[in-house]
Amino acid sequence: MKYVRSLLGSALIAASCLAAPSSFAAEKAVIYQAFQSIQYLPLYVAMDEGIFTKHGLEVQKVTAGGGAQGVAAVIGGHADFSLQDPMTAVLANLKGASLVNVAMVVSGVPVWMVAPPNSPIKSIDDLKDQTLSVALPPSTSTYLLQKLLKDKGLSNVKLNTVAIGTELSPVTAGRAAAAVLYQPQVEQALASGFKIVYDFAKQYDGVYAFSTIDTLKSTIQKRPQMVQSFVSAMADAEKLMRSSPETAYRVAVQEFPSLEKNVVEAAVKRLLDQKIYPATPSISRQAFQSGLDLQVYIGNIKQGEVTYDSAVDNSFAEKASAKP
Repeated sequence: MKYVRSLLGSALIAASCLAAPSSFAAEKAVIYQAFQSIQYLPLYVAMDEGIFTKHGLEVQKVTAGGGAQGVAAVIGGHADFSLQDPMTAVLANLKGASLVNVAMVVSGVPVWMVAPPNSPIKSIDDLKDQTLSVALPPSTSTYLLQKLLKDKGLSNVKLNTVAIGTELSPVTAGRAAAAVLYQPQVEQALASGFKIVYDFAKQYDGVYAFSTIDTLKSTIQKRPQMVQSFVSAMADAEKLMRSSPETAYRVAVQEFPSLEKNVVEAAVKRLLDQKIYPATPSISRQAFQSGLDLQVYIGNIKQGEVTYDSAVDNSFAEKASAKP
């Protein structure tokens, strides 16, 4: 009877534990993304595959409509993190903010120049006296194109700047000879017979801090474990995308249901193959410097005004990446 009473007591304790709500509720975190973008797929994988949940976080994603708006949300206390060009946070710091970049999400330049199938443009050398369609600045694609044209001495090329995502329209309307695009517009163009005439991604080979996650220095001081959990989840997502491309394809198709499946999968494959999606969330000095150099080139930042150490805290990413 003593054994039976003991057994029944254990069973009642176990049942009460199952019935009671968990005392370890997930910690809430809010991230503002500049846009809903296929380039940001590591974030969506972390959310849709329950990776944040495994790290004890309940993450809310908000689309800001631009990088500056996302950074402003963090500064104003409406968000814990934002995702956009790290230089947007750097520029905010120059105006008095206290932001730091903690994780890489887009580690290369997801930009390509395409031309119609029968176009005489085969390479950069054929752009003389041509008109190119590109996104309205501020846009990294536009700045990269301007730098490329200057480096090649092509001062006679005209730019037709349009809203981001509509760069193909002037080409199809006959108002531009080629377009500089992000994904998935590149794959949509290729599916229509267009050809790639210049590959910006290849020039940087995955070593460019194109889009990162930033947070306030005060958040790091007050909630270091939350920041670590967030970055660790991103590390797991990026690792999963490389070990299981099928997972990356599936999540991308879920996140962009209005796009053709073959276009989405082709875009993800190219972004994986060309190291646009990083292997880890670590932000290297070289990658950060590549983005900084472009800002110095266009005159947004003065030489020596910003350093890697002042703009990046890589300790969370290094710890996450070191995990087996």
